[in-house]
Amino acid sequence: MVYFSRAIYFGCREGYGILFNSLLPTRIPWQSTRGYARNTPRKSSSKRTKYERSKKYVKHAQPARMILSKSVIAPSDAQRSRWNHNDFRRQKAVVKQFTERQQSTPYLIGPPNAGGFSVLKNVEYEDRLPLNATVARLSSFESLRLLPVVRNALYARALRQVDEKRPSAIQALAIQKMMRLPPPTVRLAQQGLLAKENETDEEYYERRRYRKNLHKMKVKLKSYLLAAETGSGKTLAYLLPLFSMLKEEELQNAPAVWDLAEMPYIRSIILVPTAELVQQVLVQVKDMCHDIKLASAGLSQESTKGVADRIRKKQIDILVATPVPLLKLIHRTNWNILDDCRKIIVDEADSLMDRSFKDETQEILDTPPRLETLVFCSATIPKTFDRTLAQKYPNMERIVAPHLHQIPRRITFSTVDTAAKPFFNDKRKALAETLYNLDRSDTDPGKVKRIVVFVNYRESVSDIVEYLNGLKIPTVGLTRDNSLEERSSLMREFIRPTPLLKDAKDLNLVTGSVKTLRVLVTTDIFSRGIDMQSVRTIILYDVPFSSIDLIHRAGRTGRMGRRGRVILLATKSELRPWLRGLATTINKGYALV
Repeated sequence: MVYFSRAIYFGCREGYGILFNSLLPTRIPWQSTRGYARNTPRKSSSKRTKYERSKKYVKHAQPARMILSKSVIAPSDAQRSRWNHNDFRRQKAVVKQFTERQQSTPYLIGPPNAGGFSVLKNVEYEDRLPLNATVARLSSFESLRLLPVVRNALYARALRQVDEKRPSAIQALAIQKMMRLPPPTVRLAQQGLLAKENETDEEYYERRRYRKNLHKMKVKLKSYLLAAETGSGKTLAYLLPLFSMLKEEELQNAPAVWDLAEMPYIRSIILVPTAELVQQVLVQVKDMCHDIKLASAGLSQESTKGVADRIRKKQIDILVATPVPLLKLIHRTNWNILDDCRKIIVDEADSLMDRSFKDETQEILDTPPRLETLVFCSATIPKTFDRTLAQKYPNMERIVAPHLHQIPRRITFSTVDTAAKPFFNDKRKALAETLYNLDRSDTDPGKVKRIVVFVNYRESVSDIVEYLNGLKIPTVGLTRDNSLEERSSLMREFIRPTPLLKDAKDLNLVTGSVKTLRVLVTTDIFSRGIDMQSVRTIILYDVPFSSIDLIHRAGRTGRMGRRGRVILLATKSELRPWLRGLATTINKGYALV
């Protein structure tokens, strides 16, 4: 064994290290260096005395935290390679990668040492860099391949209250990628429409048979993944290409049999996880379809049997549905209602492809015999979801926004330590004090301040609502125990434009000692996809289970360029070191991976 005499620094976790100068073997395990820190040989736990196993003894037995002096000569790369120490090479690669990213772009990742909280996939840095130039080039909807009727409906309906009508990053990237070529059925129809010179009768009838049987032809499936931060306009990112493709097929008369068919059909499907999202997406679809002249319908677990029966007898261009009721409809029609379905959009795909909905969703995706376009849309890409897509759709084209998995910097994030005075680990008292401070703040003067409080368990909702109402703070609760009518009524109040205080008092929306607040306490039922543009403040009463829940809950504010704030309440047991730095991580624009 080779020995050498040199000052060596053994890097350890959490910044601890040992500096000593003696004869040591070149290959020494890191665990054995703790014995040198105490200058005593390590004993097994079974041979230690009761005092040695006590906290007092262990405290003094920790490795010393030492600073490497400038006079100490650092080992060269050649010496490190001879040591065969993987930690040195890994640390060098991480430092080099971090330095390159820091110099070229502010995109970083965090929080560090978060354990199971960070369950998101880190999209490669090289895949994000070229996207900024593409987004800057596609600065208007006129530069994108959209039909004029779709663009006019967009300006007149979806963006009628927006002053600056320009696409977001995910909208520009999605439309550019998905509309590079006409739909496959249109291309096939154009081939069948081309008449040759001196065409014979046999060639003419052959071309007509080709056109007639066009709807039976099976083309290669093209799959996409649209991933962008919350509040970036992902719904329009998949609706605009869908409208253009459907209308282009009609204008080119691609499936000629549709004009003469008397049988019901469904041309495209938008899958969403909840009945509330069905209502929200359907309102936007119907609004634009009024100008584009397309038929649409909605189906959810709250729909009556008569709604499903009417869908079975209608010709529908776009169906917005949840998986389970749609699967029942498919079984009731002997599987043939989706024979003409060529396009499927899976919104909130990370939720629909998890264990709760995965089997039902995949059965629906496997049903259409001539599916051409499949789009998954999500604000997060969990690692399990990424593995599922890589296994089922290896040729999928991924369209990722540059700031995926980041909470927008226009959202201010802060943490309240409920263990400090005067709360003493009483979260309800900390919540009430936070609401009182918001009531006295000068934000949104003259308007009702709508605040959403998220909890992890629905059993907590009723207790918090009762406590806040007892303090004369107007509060309502929303869980899955409420009926669809109750949920729709409460959601409508927090989705519509913010009323003035004068109008709110006339409507009895705000009563009690707190004059400007309207508080909603809810669970994750309200955290996905719901567009709450009038909500400025989100309070996280419980620490979210993972970074996925944190991104979706915080994404209910600061939507479409608006400002917002998120306040996290944490007790002493919840306030881990990485959670203390979470506010800094988010406010600096780090990605939560």
